[in-house]
Amino acid sequence: MCGIAGIFNYADPERAVDRATLTRMTRALAHRGPDGEGFFVEGAIGLGHRRLAIVDLSPSGAQPMSTPDGSHWIAYNGEFYNHGGFRDALAAKGVAFRGSSDTETLLHLMATRGVDALAEVAGIFGFALWERDARRLTLARDPLGVKQVYVHDDGQRIVFASEIKALYACPDVPREVDPEAVNEYLHVHTPLFERTFLKHVKQLRAGEFLRVSGGGRTHRRYWEVTDFAPRGGSPDENVRDLRDALQRVVGEQLMSDVPVGSFFSGGIDSTAVASMATRAGLRPRCFGVHFTGQGVIDERPYQEAAAKALGLDLELITLDGSSFPQDMERLLYTQDQPVIGAAMLPMDAVAKLAAQKVKVCVGGQAADEVFGGYARYALAHPMKVASQWVRGVPATVARRLARGASNAPSTGHTARVGGNVWKQFAEPATLLRIARNLRTGLDGVTDWRERYFNNFAKVPERAWQGVFSRDAMVSRDAVRAVFRDTVDRSPATDPADKVMHWDSQTYLTGLFQQDDRMSMAHSLESRVPMADPRIVRFAFRSGFDLKFRDGASKWILRQAVADVIPAEVLNRRKVGFDTPAVRWMQGPHRDWVRDTLTSTAARNRGFWNVPALTQWLDRPSDPLWFDVVWKALCIEVWATVALDGRWRAHSTLDAPAPEAREG
Repeated sequence: MCGIAGIFNYADPERAVDRATLTRMTRALAHRGPDGEGFFVEGAIGLGHRRLAIVDLSPSGAQPMSTPDGSHWIAYNGEFYNHGGFRDALAAKGVAFRGSSDTETLLHLMATRGVDALAEVAGIFGFALWERDARRLTLARDPLGVKQVYVHDDGQRIVFASEIKALYACPDVPREVDPEAVNEYLHVHTPLFERTFLKHVKQLRAGEFLRVSGGGRTHRRYWEVTDFAPRGGSPDENVRDLRDALQRVVGEQLMSDVPVGSFFSGGIDSTAVASMATRAGLRPRCFGVHFTGQGVIDERPYQEAAAKALGLDLELITLDGSSFPQDMERLLYTQDQPVIGAAMLPMDAVAKLAAQKVKVCVGGQAADEVFGGYARYALAHPMKVASQWVRGVPATVARRLARGASNAPSTGHTARVGGNVWKQFAEPATLLRIARNLRTGLDGVTDWRERYFNNFAKVPERAWQGVFSRDAMVSRDAVRAVFRDTVDRSPATDPADKVMHWDSQTYLTGLFQQDDRMSMAHSLESRVPMADPRIVRFAFRSGFDLKFRDGASKWILRQAVADVIPAEVLNRRKVGFDTPAVRWMQGPHRDWVRDTLTSTAARNRGFWNVPALTQWLDRPSDPLWFDVVWKALCIEVWATVALDGRWRAHSTLDAPAPEAREG
């Protein structure tokens, strides 16, 4: 995994790249690649690269990399997991490889077959490809959007990078806020599709490539899920096939010439990935974070039980929130913009812990979005899920009574899947949210789209309208329209598949941005086998009845690993990456939170209705307090970083570099 940056003066081939600007852009990404720096500059095109050496540690893996004749150049951030088969096919056609890197395989694949071959690539990536003869630049992002590519195009020149902060090196890139991106973040926790918080900075969509030349620019999706038809076969056959697919994919994703570890939350997803890694012959060192006595679930007992069951070493870290104000500024600089939630705090901590021992970690991200891990997906078929549970109650009670009579242990091979969905629905916060959404009108009851959207958006529109002073910042109807249009255009026919398809294109890409920034800030590569396109296609053809079954979400995934995971882990309710951030914000750092949101800078920002914000700060017992205050705080801290210039205190764009490689 690496960092890329570049400049292309496509409208004027005689306009040379500003080498100093390219250098500063590249060095702003130093954390992504401490192992090397390289440049290719030729007239109107310039590519920069920072290297985190994972596969082929020799100089032959350095970038930017070219074909022997110099006709194609690539700057690549990613991993190409199934490159071995392509490499063999290319070698059989006479391609002579200089090294063993997947970068070189991808370069020659693009040179011989072009971007159409990307549909067959299983990997995570963002790359730039320069075709010298055609004078054409191609930028591409992986199928699920695990890695990012950001661009600014002024009509004459395009600048691009792996992170937005690299574009701060270009003084002519406007720092204008996109109000609709903020609106989308408020309602669905992330800017959608190509939007970012900066109006004139866009991102490539997942599974998309962009081609730029003197003749103009074109976008095209090269990968998307189109087949949602159930695969058929018995539940047992589907479970077996998933187990085999996971074993194959996780095995491929262990490719590395450096140590590989595993993020370990104590949940089903990370435990499943670690178990598959163990079956593939690796015993990964596991890394996790937990909170003891801080008002949230302590994950440690689950982490230790799962690690013990798999026979794996486990290292844990905890946070006390003492550096919360400093962490917020640092992490919102790191993250580039507000997305998702407070999980950035523990994710940063566990990445820092892991980076002391390994350069790569595998994790369980994406399983919830593609296998149906969230109870909210049951809102698409509430009666079906309820009837499944009712049918399963007698058998479940009988099994528990039998187990109690025989004193059978509740771990390992005796574990049975079921019941976790009802644990989540029974929580007071969940019941309160459902009741609040029912008050929105008949559509909130009868229309699955409204049930899902209102549950996901959570905070009522009127609350956000009160907090913001600018009407353009808040419009639930605008986000609802994007949601409805997207789910209606989805080729899926089942409502649950439609909303999972939506989440995989929106919420999941926000999670991946957060995961990428928190890990790469510590020069640690994060891999996500559950987001492998082969697993995603399998998941979307599994059908609702194999995802929600016997009162369990992700039933098919749980069954696939039920023989190795303790029952207390296997049937846990979904808790997410819980943090004590609300306790920190209402306790030791309440004055800092208040000062930040009512400061002179905040009052002059033009965003906030400060009296309304103050009223929220004064109501810490309101069930929505954290949801409102957290997002307001993230937006204001981000604004001080991106708009007020605090990014300079964190940037490495003027730092010295390792030995540069010239192309």
